[in-house]
Amino acid sequence: MAKTVIIGGSIMGSSIAYHMAMAGHAGDIVVIEPDPSYEWAAAPRSSGGVRLMHGLPENIEMSRYGQEVYKDFARLMDVDGEPGRFDFKEYGYLSMVAGAENVAIVEGNCRVQNAQGVPNVVLDAAALAKRFPSFNVQGIDAALHAPGDGFIDPHAAVIGFRRKAISLGVEYIQGKVVGFDANDTKVERVVLESGRRLDADRVVNVAGAWGPALCNMVGMKVPVEPLQRETFYFETRAELEDMPLTKDVDGVSFRQEGAGYTAGFTRKDKPSGFNWDIEPDLFDKIIWPSLANRVPKFESLKLMRSWCGHYALNHMDGNTIIGPWVGGLENFYVATGFSGAGLQKGPAIGRAMTELLLHGEYQTLDLSRMSYQRVIDNEPLVETGFTA
Repeated sequence: MAKTVIIGGSIMGSSIAYHMAMAGHAGDIVVIEPDPSYEWAAAPRSSGGVRLMHGLPENIEMSRYGQEVYKDFARLMDVDGEPGRFDFKEYGYLSMVAGAENVAIVEGNCRVQNAQGVPNVVLDAAALAKRFPSFNVQGIDAALHAPGDGFIDPHAAVIGFRRKAISLGVEYIQGKVVGFDANDTKVERVVLESGRRLDADRVVNVAGAWGPALCNMVGMKVPVEPLQRETFYFETRAELEDMPLTKDVDGVSFRQEGAGYTAGFTRKDKPSGFNWDIEPDLFDKIIWPSLANRVPKFESLKLMRSWCGHYALNHMDGNTIIGPWVGGLENFYVATGFSGAGLQKGPAIGRAMTELLLHGEYQTLDLSRMSYQRVIDNEPLVETGFTA
């Protein structure tokens, strides 16, 4: 019997599996994942950013651990004795703002980050233009610059955790969870679409944007819904300096990607739910004009491809919900609501959930403020830092 059934084998599930296995409990868990190619999973379709540009100490420290793991990922996830290559591209992050209120927010976030030992700085328009000469800084009052942040190959991160966990003895089952057998206090079995039932002492729901539907099956209500995020890859012949992952005042963001760049725009006013269709005019009418305004050399570019992913958007406060179902089934755990910041927090969530499952409490980083209790109490824990 699997003592712990993990639902979802992408970045969260595979990180938990890895950390549990490293703690000597590989044989006590099973991971359920419907698609081992991860074609539609959120993490591999993300921008791959790993940043410390947060406004809450917990989020800074989770992403700090993420950076530590990803910078040493090739060695940590080595299976065959020859570490492969896994680059942490330290191009930095940049968040541009306009208006006194927004300047005050980024200055406040920078103070929090500096207090946590993060060497981020706030640049005024003149300093920004000097640091990145390709930028048009008109309409910018300040920018928060995180030179030590960067991004990784998100698909390689998911596969790396999965491959290592399997090598340590973790069992992965390809299947879809369609229900649960539960009594008044706990889940007893997890039901798969194939008809198979898995006995479980504990269930961990880390199914990303699909997770809220699983919560609904047992009567747990989470303020989390899938939100579409469209990404566009383009190339230009113009010569440009290395630039950080940049978010403009209008919400359009871009970063370097191979021979070109990716750009995206999260529209939180869009209807929730799964939508895999690209909005026909989004790039031409919104993204391209924004890019060309901020970086005039982007006026001449060629759109090469586009794709959709989905955030598990926590519309209560945009923040992680982690831990047991407080007030509900005692052995049903969740980690959800990452709102576009899941990949960078994956390593820390794996470590934190392992501590909860094995010891009943956090031992490394206290994430108690991110429990389900705040949902019950309707007390949002708002993240004021950079949002994806």
